[in-house]
Amino acid sequence: MTTSWKKYLGVLVPLAAVVAAPLLLRDTEVEGAAPSELRLEIITPHNELIRREFGEAFAKWYQEKEGKSVYVNWRSPGGTSEIKRVLDTVFTAAEERGKEGVGIDLFFGGGVYDFSKQAKLERFAPLPEKVFQYDIPQTLSGETFYNSEKTWIGVCLSSFGICYNLDSLERRKLSPPRSWSDLGQPEYARGIALADPTKSGSVAKIFEMIVQEQMHQGGTREEGWVRGLNLIQRITANARYFTDASSKVPYDVAQGNAVAGMCIDFYGRNYNEGLKDEAGRSRLEFVTPIGGSSISVDPVAILRGAPHPEIAANFVSFLFTEQGQMLWNARPGTEFGPRQRALRRLPIRRDLYQEPYLSTMTDKEAMPYETADRFIYQRELTGHLFTPLRNIIRVMCIDSHEEMKAAWAALIKADFPAEALTVFYDVSPVNYELAGTEIRQTLKSGNKVDVVKMANRLGRHFRKNYQQVERMCR
Repeated sequence: MTTSWKKYLGVLVPLAAVVAAPLLLRDTEVEGAAPSELRLEIITPHNELIRREFGEAFAKWYQEKEGKSVYVNWRSPGGTSEIKRVLDTVFTAAEERGKEGVGIDLFFGGGVYDFSKQAKLERFAPLPEKVFQYDIPQTLSGETFYNSEKTWIGVCLSSFGICYNLDSLERRKLSPPRSWSDLGQPEYARGIALADPTKSGSVAKIFEMIVQEQMHQGGTREEGWVRGLNLIQRITANARYFTDASSKVPYDVAQGNAVAGMCIDFYGRNYNEGLKDEAGRSRLEFVTPIGGSSISVDPVAILRGAPHPEIAANFVSFLFTEQGQMLWNARPGTEFGPRQRALRRLPIRRDLYQEPYLSTMTDKEAMPYETADRFIYQRELTGHLFTPLRNIIRVMCIDSHEEMKAAWAALIKADFPAEALTVFYDVSPVNYELAGTEIRQTLKSGNKVDVVKMANRLGRHFRKNYQQVERMCR
């Protein structure tokens, strides 16, 4: 019976994906659209505000440049994970039918990881050469801003940081956090909002940044790895919960359900903007720890076989004009500002971080190119451990979170006795060497039984240790 069910499941899952693809790619903003001579199809994880501002701005720019009206149809099936599944489905179906394109012109927004994967599958077309003539470095702070084949390029900058609630800090009589280590202080107990790194690539990247920051502080790689894991233990011990959606973190912090949380910069800045009162004060603030995060990008790419390649090339060109770049951060009401409210993203063109542009920016104090060299992402340190780290955090902090919180509360109450703290910090089964060999190989094997056995074994170690810590503190 089990074998028969698995056989049918192997047929039904791909069939469901094919059937669902047209629904996922359905028109999302057609109703009420003005008749247009031309149409552009874009798949994106960007929110509705960004879609509307860029769609309207590009249509106006194109009308003035070409004398023709164009309608941008946004396809928004969800985040980049959902977009990957959709692209896998439609490209596979197109290849089986012997067709070149999939009816979509552009992939706009997401992370470098996702664009690099799609580029390796040769799903992108060459971009207009002129967009590479602006003051945009190919690499910065260890991150890639565009690929060597020039089939994708970043259009705005991203970093990671801490969102925090001013009212909640005041109630606890705490100063605003400025570093990752601040979130591991006992004063933040049960006050941190976190997302599951196995469900969110951006959150997994934050935890990798935390580990690398510790590695940069001296000692061997192994010592830095342990310090990083121990800091993650302290931060997660302070966590109220782990959510599946990284976007929920700033929401809960804004609502006062948590004191602080870790998120990507535009989530934090977007909530800060939306919560401003008439005096310009917002109860939610965001800060990128200096020396605690690299600067990455959100890219754009033209899909292979795009139905409207000329318009797609124009859209990419528009993104790098003064108007297209300043739209990310200019204040509403300024020459290049958005119509409704500030988008709070940072433009990628280095030459715009000066006057007359700087004074019109909402986040003119950010100056990413001046702070980028304070954190250099070194792929050779933890790049191969990205997936193992996500799973280590799962067994060390999430699966055993109740035991961890109880142990942490006992440590705080007992004023952190050294012997108990040593047990709490015991990460020997997930040390740097084992993470890069045994744990990594087991995860890469694809053998689900072995993966579950490993997770259970590691989970038992941490639960047992946390329970012992609680007993020792008593």
